[in-house]
Amino acid sequence: MIWQAERQVSEPVNMLSTAIVSPFLALFYILVIRKCIHAFFLPTSLKLPNYLVWIAYFLFQVYVGMGEPLSPVITLLLNMFFVFLVTSSAHSESLRKCSIFSFLICAIWMLVEIIVHMILYMLKFDDSSGLSGNIISKILMLVFAIITGNCLQQRSITDISFRYMAILFIVPAGSIYIMHNIFVISNQSSDELLFSFISGILLLFINYVIFEVFESLAQNTDYQKKTLLYEQQLDLCNQQAKEREVQDAELRMLRHDIKQHLICLLGMVNANKNEEAVHYLTALLENGTSRKIHEISRSGNIVVDSLVNYKCSVAQKEHIEFNANIFIPPVLPFQNGNLTIILGNLLENALNACRHIQNGKRMIGIQMTYQKEILSIVVWNTLEDSSKDSPSKHVMGMLSIEQAVATYNGEVITETEGNIFKAAVILYEGGET
Repeated sequence: MIWQAERQVSEPVNMLSTAIVSPFLALFYILVIRKCIHAFFLPTSLKLPNYLVWIAYFLFQVYVGMGEPLSPVITLLLNMFFVFLVTSSAHSESLRKCSIFSFLICAIWMLVEIIVHMILYMLKFDDSSGLSGNIISKILMLVFAIITGNCLQQRSITDISFRYMAILFIVPAGSIYIMHNIFVISNQSSDELLFSFISGILLLFINYVIFEVFESLAQNTDYQKKTLLYEQQLDLCNQQAKEREVQDAELRMLRHDIKQHLICLLGMVNANKNEEAVHYLTALLENGTSRKIHEISRSGNIVVDSLVNYKCSVAQKEHIEFNANIFIPPVLPFQNGNLTIILGNLLENALNACRHIQNGKRMIGIQMTYQKEILSIVVWNTLEDSSKDSPSKHVMGMLSIEQAVATYNGEVITETEGNIFKAAVILYEGGET
């Protein structure tokens, strides 16, 4: 505990606290302090001196928990000193920063303990042992460490919906309510003291384990999301490499064919068949000498070029007209994973909408510009003339698009004009949250 008030504690409670409760409460206190430190500083590997400092801090907490005579001021100062030691010894931060952190975290914890004890006093709850308030304050500090850590470190918990966050925090709220009722019962019967102490300790560790598991699952989900994005980017790179191979093969064939055409033309000229040579050249210019290389996007940005060129080839195979105007630099100040999600889903939605057109022209268009630190992406496609619910075909992937756009405080605008559906995305450089 951060501070220690003078209380009259009964002998059975004191003996029980000394034998069972104090070591477990001290251990939980150390775990919560460690989580608070990781909320403000990046975790580092511990060495032997760091372990020795933590062990000394644990023994000090056990000593304080046994009710040894220490004034609240001395207890608070010693807690600040130990927090400063464990922070400065394990992290390469300035001493001033470690000192400020030690003062703030101890002051916040002391304030939480005081408020909790005041609330229990206002509720006329007999907490002469201080154990109920001690456990409640530790649960609250655990929640504080979880929220602060995920906000400051921008971890994956920020992507969790409010509904799941609310369900998660029912656990500590319910634990506080259950523990309060347990201690109310124990105050009415001294035979239930051991039961109440053990229940309180179990509730503490259950809360800690639940939040640890939750953080682990959230980090694993974030890892899987990043892995999926990397796989999509690798697929784009592979697709780009295949397209380059096809283009190289066509260029080699073109060089070979040009040589043969030149030989043929030379023979015509040597035979004074100039008119035939003119017709031959005209036919070559009109019909081309090889298949057209479909590289509609040549911005130099591998993600954009790969996606646009690939979707263009898919559209042409399905007899869908595809137009593109790409005016962007080779390097954009946005994560490739987010660009993949936004651009890939917009084009896939347009393709799906065109596939449902039975009667009518099937067309897709895309325009990308980057001016004044603003990236604009506009994708439009035709709709079935007789269909009134065709825009619903664009719902697929819109949630992923909106989440990726929200990363940059951007905007997503959709509109339908006649048989044309248009989706526009605006991303702002420097607007990443």
